[in-house]
Amino acid sequence: MNLSSLPELQNEFGTRLGRGDLTGAAAVATQCRAAWPLDRAGWLLGSIAALLEDQKDTALVLIDERLASHPTDVQCLLQKAECLLALGRRAEALAATEAAAEGSVDALALDAIGEFLVHAGEHQRALGLYDRAVAAAPEDPTIRAKRAVIHRFLGHFDRAEADYEAVLQILPMSPKVLKGLVELRNQSAERNSIATMEGALAGAPTGSTDAALLHFGLAKSREDLGDYAGSWRHLNAGNAIERSLIRYDPATDRTLIDEFISGFPQVEPLRPDTTGERPIFIVGIPRTGTTLVDRIIGCHSQVHSAGELAALSESIDAAIERSGGARLTECHQFAAALGVLDGSLIAAEYLARLRAWRGEKPRFTDKQLMNFYYCPLILRAFPKGRIVHLTRHPLGACHAIYRNRFNGSYPFAYDLDEIGEFYIGYRRLMAHWHTVLPNRILDVAYEDVVTALEPTTRRVLEHLDLPFEAACLEFHRNPAPVETASSVQVRQPLYDSSLHLWQHYAAGLSPLRARLEAAGIRIE
Repeated sequence: MNLSSLPELQNEFGTRLGRGDLTGAAAVATQCRAAWPLDRAGWLLGSIAALLEDQKDTALVLIDERLASHPTDVQCLLQKAECLLALGRRAEALAATEAAAEGSVDALALDAIGEFLVHAGEHQRALGLYDRAVAAAPEDPTIRAKRAVIHRFLGHFDRAEADYEAVLQILPMSPKVLKGLVELRNQSAERNSIATMEGALAGAPTGSTDAALLHFGLAKSREDLGDYAGSWRHLNAGNAIERSLIRYDPATDRTLIDEFISGFPQVEPLRPDTTGERPIFIVGIPRTGTTLVDRIIGCHSQVHSAGELAALSESIDAAIERSGGARLTECHQFAAALGVLDGSLIAAEYLARLRAWRGEKPRFTDKQLMNFYYCPLILRAFPKGRIVHLTRHPLGACHAIYRNRFNGSYPFAYDLDEIGEFYIGYRRLMAHWHTVLPNRILDVAYEDVVTALEPTTRRVLEHLDLPFEAACLEFHRNPAPVETASSVQVRQPLYDSSLHLWQHYAAGLSPLRARLEAAGIRIE
């Protein structure tokens, strides 16, 4: 590597990161430190590379070396907070953000600190930073729009609406803000943004993300007004754009499920408990009520809702590496490794990664719904753990997925054929897990939660070995932030209007229905 300037080295660092060459990126950072020891770049980049390589202690050492001589460097203090949070040292991480924010008046710096606090789940603290950022830059629409999102997460819908309206005074055709605004409340004939969104759509580049956002916003608005044909047209258009912008091969998910099933061919024996922990895993597919049930359980005095965490899948990857050396990338290698994986390795990794998120209560929930892939490993790692699996009417579930934009989180979600194929595979996998884990997974129907809240809540708590508490029935009063697509709905008392919503689109869903029925899935 023969790069003669600091900008060249920084660009090279970004290039190597972009192609996943963490070792090369770390080498670039080392060269930066050697050639420009007084510049923060080498220390900051080195810490970033080390953290991405899961070398948390090294990452912290590097950034601390820079902070020793520049203790008020905001960017380095934020990197230190990232390192500390990864190490499970939450209180120290938050202290680093406080040091970064102290006396800071720059809106961009306050924005960066606020973003970290949102990532850390400290939304109320983040809101204070964004209040300062908005005061420092009142005409910055991006910062005000971010504050609107935090207000939404915290259930401050009127304040979120006010921020969105203020942004529209500056950017009257902002697709993201228009969509965010219509999601806060039901649209009515007297009060809606349809004309504005249609005007914005006419000016949006064809096939763009902006156009997709507006189609989803218009679909929601048309549905609120009872124009289901118009809503369906916009849903199809928005989903077609989203599908065109992502790379996804349904065969990958199909093969993965086949390999998972072959990797766990027999009844999973009850393992000895090595941790004494009893985590609660809430699993399912999107839009089946996982957030609602997490809020219900999270109202219990003994339970902390830790959120949607990547800790389990990361811990499984790390345990495979520790037990077998190389990282496995082929589906059959991965599934074969899972079948013989030591649960105690997963448990140790998981608890270490969760240290900053699990709260102080005796029990906690992990609502990463795609953990349904790993049910045997959950109970191998935590024999006293519990799995709650949310189900929903097949067409209700698939339609609910299709009518939401997930920012690329679920690549199968933008084509009805692909949703159907994924749903069939998911149902097949869950049926297998029930076979190899008899009576160890509790299925809870979304419809039962909505129509029979108290008896269903009692059944869930009994499965969790928790006493009934009436507070669980007041889930909509739970003040904890909600970042999922259900952030508005779960702050309202139960309503059943969504249960049969799919029936308004029965004609459009008929090919999906035929596909599911051909796979043996009962619709009625």
